Amino acid sequence: MKRRLTAAVLSAAAALSLAAPACAADFSDVAPGAWYVQAVDYCQAQGLMSGTGEGRFSPDGTMDRAMLAAVLHRVSGSPQASGAAGFTDVKPGSWYEQAVNWAAQAGVASGYGGGRFGPGDPVTREQLAVFLWHLAGSPAPEDPAQPWADQGDVSPYALQAVDWARSAGILSGVGGGRFAPQAHTTRAQAAAVLMNYSRLYNDRMLSLLDNLCAPSGITAGEDGALLITDVYNKVIWQVKGGSSSVCAGGETVADPYGQPVGGYNDAGLPQSYFKYPWAIAPFLDGYAVSDAENNAIRLISGDSTQTVNGTTSERLITTQLGVVFAYPTGLAADGEGNLYVSDTHNNAVRKISPKGVVVTVAEGLSDPMGLCWHDGALYVAETGANRIIRVVKGRVELVAGSGQSGMTDGPADKAAFSMPQGIAVGSDGTVYVADTGNSAVRRVRGGVVATLAARDLTSMDICPVSPVGLLLRQGRLYVCDTFSRRVFVLDPEQLA
Repeated sequence: MKRRLTAAVLSAAAALSLAAPACAADFSDVAPGAWYVQAVDYCQAQGLMSGTGEGRFSPDGTMDRAMLAAVLHRVSGSPQASGAAGFTDVKPGSWYEQAVNWAAQAGVASGYGGGRFGPGDPVTREQLAVFLWHLAGSPAPEDPAQPWADQGDVSPYALQAVDWARSAGILSGVGGGRFAPQAHTTRAQAAAVLMNYSRLYNDRMLSLLDNLCAPSGITAGEDGALLITDVYNKVIWQVKGGSSSVCAGGETVADPYGQPVGGYNDAGLPQSYFKYPWAIAPFLDGYAVSDAENNAIRLISGDSTQTVNGTTSERLITTQLGVVFAYPTGLAADGEGNLYVSDTHNNAVRKISPKGVVVTVAEGLSDPMGLCWHDGALYVAETGANRIIRVVKGRVELVAGSGQSGMTDGPADKAAFSMPQGIAVGSDGTVYVADTGNSAVRRVRGGVVATLAARDLTSMDICPVSPVGLLLRQGRLYVCDTFSRRVFVLDPEQLA
């Protein structure tokens, strides 16, 4: 059954939309320019944290376990607890009783044993990580991380939570490569961590703040960051904890309509120019970007942007800049360091080895675009043929799509797509498709196609219009929409 983005999908964000009248500037003990000002403003605006009285926020004050339970209760929309959790030190009728009961029943927080919760005890940094980890559903860390210098001080029960919090960009260290797991959490630190968590898990769409942008490609960066290509501003953004900054690409002159025209310049990151950065993927010691209108693959590495000068023994067009692509779009990396490129207007897919050797993986296709590598196979959104295929050892196999343009769910070989441009594959083999021509996000599972989200002109709900790049990360599906100027964050299982 066709589904769209409904109020239920946006419910978590809506539950946090209670405005508070105060802001950081209203607190006498929050200095302008302090590192936690943005976090205080965010938590105030979302109704997560308030002041401590008499115009003070008490940023250096200690966060206790009752306070944290109350805040996480609000983050979750203040659900009703089904009964008492049985803690002997939780006073009936206290301001935190409902929150503690909910936290215990939801598996977010547990007591010390002996029937104690310790509501007035300080929250340690490792406890904060554990509480949030449980709230997120105890996901595995996104990327393996280097151990902290004081890793041995982290309690065994908190090790996975601490690794997850670091990889997701929710909780950082205290300097010198240390985590300080037993240190008490201050209110300022708690505000920053709550902002990071709430923006990552509860905001249903990730917007590049006040920037007029057109996100097209997306990949996971280091320390929980996201790297996003912007075909409007011709730059690459780094987004972390809800804040964005330009990672690569300099400002260029604007056309008569005010849009930057972009360019082609290999230089330091702020001085480099892109013409149409379509997709981004890890490659070598940095990130490859398909610069479609420059017909080139660019590499962001260290503090500079360079062109990937590929060589080949095939009869491909080459110049002093290496192999020439014809409107390269989709990118994907495999586990051996190879980069796959949709050579769209050449109707082929190429592979670039770590040594820069270019070979053809598949040809005779129809405008291939989105790519994803999974379990030894290269999945391709064959845009011109309105279908999804995979390439296994040079053999092309149909995944879904009858080849006819349309919007039909059902058996994979009979389902219809319209100019699909993006693709992602889950660990269980589920295939997610940015069905661009249909303004929809589709799913292929068990040989059946279903629609997860689609534009509905009769509704005012925010929904995809021109979805392109997809990324699966910690159970969320990130959808770049070039027309809506947003990156939607969906829970595919809620939409199923």
